[in-house]
Amino acid sequence: MIRRLSALMIFLLMSVATVFAAGISPGSSWSSVNAHGGCVVYHDGYYYWFGECRSTNKSNGISCYRSKDLYTWTEQCKAVTPTGTMTDENADIASGRTLERPKVFYNATTGKWVMWIHWENGSDYGQAKVAVCQADHVAGPYKLVDVFRPNNHDSRDQTVFVDDDGIAYHVYSTGMNTNTNCSPLEEDYLHPQESVNTQLKGRRYEAASLFKVGETYYGLFSGCTGWNPNPGRYMWTQDLMGDWEAPADFKASDGSTGINFCTDNGKDNTYQSQSNYVFKVPGREKAFVYMGDRWNSSNIQSSKHVWLPLSVRSGYPAVRWYDEWDLSVFDDMYRYKRVKEIVDGDEYYLLERYSDRIVSRPKTSLTLENDGETNLCLTFHTTEIPYTYKIEMKGAGTYMESVYGTLRWQAESDSEGQLWRMVLQEDGYYRIENASDGVCLSVSGNSTIAGTALFLTEKSTTIHQHFGVYYDSKEHPDYVEADMFSKAYRAENKEKMQEQEAWLAGIDQIESGELRIENSAVYDLVGRKVSDGGAATVSQHSTKHQVLIVNGRKVLR
Repeated sequence: MIRRLSALMIFLLMSVATVFAAGISPGSSWSSVNAHGGCVVYHDGYYYWFGECRSTNKSNGISCYRSKDLYTWTEQCKAVTPTGTMTDENADIASGRTLERPKVFYNATTGKWVMWIHWENGSDYGQAKVAVCQADHVAGPYKLVDVFRPNNHDSRDQTVFVDDDGIAYHVYSTGMNTNTNCSPLEEDYLHPQESVNTQLKGRRYEAASLFKVGETYYGLFSGCTGWNPNPGRYMWTQDLMGDWEAPADFKASDGSTGINFCTDNGKDNTYQSQSNYVFKVPGREKAFVYMGDRWNSSNIQSSKHVWLPLSVRSGYPAVRWYDEWDLSVFDDMYRYKRVKEIVDGDEYYLLERYSDRIVSRPKTSLTLENDGETNLCLTFHTTEIPYTYKIEMKGAGTYMESVYGTLRWQAESDSEGQLWRMVLQEDGYYRIENASDGVCLSVSGNSTIAGTALFLTEKSTTIHQHFGVYYDSKEHPDYVEADMFSKAYRAENKEKMQEQEAWLAGIDQIESGELRIENSAVYDLVGRKVSDGGAATVSQHSTKHQVLIVNGRKVLR
């Protein structure tokens, strides 16, 4: 009996261990992995994790761990071991130097593996240099090539990004963390070229982590609050040596302004972590892992690892919190895709810009929710009025309506409160504005948390009021997806916006009752012909707002 119980207990323990090994618990997994501020690379069927090896707070080189499944890690070796003696030129990796934020990448031209490291002299952070090392094999050992300040700039928190064309870029905090610089590397990846692009000017941000989707580059950044975490921020560009953009300006070093890439409770301090790398999982569509450190300044060795899945389906980085997760989280992450254009009678979902959550109706009111059964499927119906739709709740036969500025679902009618104008934005989102009273679908408190309520209010620049039109790619594989990560996407949207803005300007003039008639042709005051002439009959029918009728056809509102 005792033997049977022992066998059962062993079986249960093995089962628990297997379950634990097959998932990731942010802040709890891998407490014995001594690899901080590092990166992960994938090579020949294995993941390699590099990071700062610490003995309490003392820098003890760069460690390397290996995994077949991304869950269970085995220590390989010291990729970089402190060696030699300290020199007056501060150009060594002797014991006593501090080696931080290692980034490893392969040079297909030389066949070598290269590692860039933030280099300091012990606890004195006044040197602000990089150490560049090189190896024949991914795990090392890596040998020192050089220690220097890139282009004579101080370099602190740093990363390296290798583009699709093989050009590598060094991105680093500089000017005492006032700015961020980006420089392409020489062909052998061992030194920077002379060209420098200064980014995030005057913002005092650090901990850059770069990744790319299509033709769009994204960067995650942290404010400068020492070892203490703060709200993470992000920017994007389509030219690493050009200008970067942000969804909202951020300048305060504590992260108190701007848009956070985290979306759940705990976002105010990036789930108690600071970014160190964004890793792309091979073989999966746009599958990215946010890698962060939960620093313990009194014992850096014991700092925790916070890894979380990162979504870009909204067009922006979004990191949700999971107590536990595994790679299956990516299976349906991109099931809902942004539609190229709204088609009459097609079924769509509304995705809020910054929460990466879908407009839902779990009860009677609308809220933002995770993907699930309460997500609200809507049928869009075109009207005679350009850019204006009736929005029907699928299965209910009721229509979205503004009743004295309050959102209601009513039977279809001729009420102007059931007409919704989709006002396009440069990034492909829409402000959903009622054609009758001008109120817009809005997010309560600008919150990104699941369960956040939606309501109608006046157009605002401070309230989140932008929603993407998405479709279920499993239900409608024939729908056409927007090429939202291409360079052309925003440029095309700008042109469409100009057309729509000109039309909206014409509305304001027409609604004031102002027309121009020449030789029986009817024009609005922005110079567009609304009738080809001849026997044009013009009338204005007014309810709350005037509607222009030309030859019995409604042409403008």
